[in-house]
Amino acid sequence: MHKGTTRNQQILAGRQVKQAGLELSEYYMPGLGGRRLWRAHAQATAAAFNEINPDFIRLRTLAILYGTPLHQDYQSGRFKRLTDLEMAREVQLFLESLRGITSVVQSDHFRNLLPEVAGALPQDQGRMLAVVENFLSLNQDEQMIYQVGRRTGIFHGLEDLQDPCRRRRAEETIWKNRITPENVDDLMTELMRRFD
Repeated sequence: MHKGTTRNQQILAGRQVKQAGLELSEYYMPGLGGRRLWRAHAQATAAAFNEINPDFIRLRTLAILYGTPLHQDYQSGRFKRLTDLEMAREVQLFLESLRGITSVVQSDHFRNLLPEVAGALPQDQGRMLAVVENFLSLNQDEQMIYQVGRRTGIFHGLEDLQDPCRRRRAEETIWKNRITPENVDDLMTELMRRFD
């Protein structure tokens, strides 16, 4: 939501765009609430979208850019960013909270962990949730392999875990860079900063 804009103003503006016959895309940024507000962020955003019914809901994973006030909050410890696992749980809650709308969900940005979270509501809601649940159900090592494969561009989706060639490349990257389940999020965040 734009700073200084109330939730009701945002909803009203979205409805007016729709009533004017224009196509409306709304963006959801997983991670923006940080550890303290992730639940409220997911649920409040979904509630607003439920009232607007945008044509498209586009997921754009949070990037903390250098020189921004959020980066200063992150550096000082006031803002605690989510891990990929925590962000997947946030996306799960967001999807579960979408009700009574016919939007098309798109997860078509390179920062998004799970690009398969895409489809038309309501018919694809269960399939999209299953994608998130599949990732969350992986053991820690498999999650790490997927994170590294996805964040380095080796994997294009969860199914690439089953591709022996791609998997071997991801495992080699893990070995060469001494990546562990404990440091994977920090190392992958640092890698992705190169694209900022």
